[in-house]
Amino acid sequence: MHYLAVDIGGTAVKVGLVSATGGVLNKASYPADFDGYKTPLQETALKGAEEFVRRMAEAKGGGEGAMKQMVKALELQGIGISATCLIDTVKGRVAGAHIPNYQGAELKKHFEETFGLETRVINDANSAALAELWTGSLKGCKNGILLTIGTGIGGGIIADSKLLSGAHGFAGEVGHMSIKKDGPLAAYGNRGGYEEYASTKALLRRVEERLMEEGLPLPEEGLSGHWVFEQADRGDALMEQILSEWIEDLMVGIENLVYIFDPERVVLGGGVSAQEKWLIKPLEERLHKKLMHAYQEHIRVLPATHLNDAGLIGAVYSFAEG
Repeated sequence: MHYLAVDIGGTAVKVGLVSATGGVLNKASYPADFDGYKTPLQETALKGAEEFVRRMAEAKGGGEGAMKQMVKALELQGIGISATCLIDTVKGRVAGAHIPNYQGAELKKHFEETFGLETRVINDANSAALAELWTGSLKGCKNGILLTIGTGIGGGIIADSKLLSGAHGFAGEVGHMSIKKDGPLAAYGNRGGYEEYASTKALLRRVEERLMEEGLPLPEEGLSGHWVFEQADRGDALMEQILSEWIEDLMVGIENLVYIFDPERVVLGGGVSAQEKWLIKPLEERLHKKLMHAYQEHIRVLPATHLNDAGLIGAVYSFAEG
């Protein structure tokens, strides 16, 4: 029994064959913005999925004929889609997007018409939370929070061993909550949004501003999270200070979420999550100092187990778990 998983991101569309136990058996990746999104992202995802299914079916000797035959050859039982931006999980469509030609995309409808299989659509951060619940850092955890830290901040809330979806599947958009009421105006209309201060993009913006203030050059290879942490490892006092300030802003949001949801674990995903020394440990230490004593005894901060495959794994979780 297998599932077709599709992870629609802003830069790439990933397609995979996932087992009933959450194993990624095979996968492929297709560029999402190859023509500046003139080709709608939904179309790119659909064509990529068709190509992947055809290639997998051919490998099993069932690549000839109609799509229905190929689906049968691969023993596909359903399709799970993890998609970027605001997703209406009830209707399986994109309800809010900053990507051109993506707003309103009817993902569920078009995938079901093409493959003849039940299709379930979920936000990418929620999908990552389910992947961690299934086989990752939230496994065995009844209440937990996953934060994906990158260009923005995504969130997935696990409450009583289930994903907290909300009335329309919009729950978990923690990157848009305001942590500074007089902060800068964000793209979605709120001021002082969490991701404006605590995302990796925000960290790099802060680093660039401080380097310019100090009259210091930007790195020739370009500014990146890897470069910032590397400089901190080398004892760069300015980078250490900036990281400390950034973690403080990251902690403000997490502290609020802990008081609201009372999780056992907070899991951090995204490229920066591998930074045990400069992120995971100092964040957990500060959180323990700031929280009320009753919360300090139980809360843990952990890096995510799944990175690039999180969207594929979490997208099909609901099928495998019934």
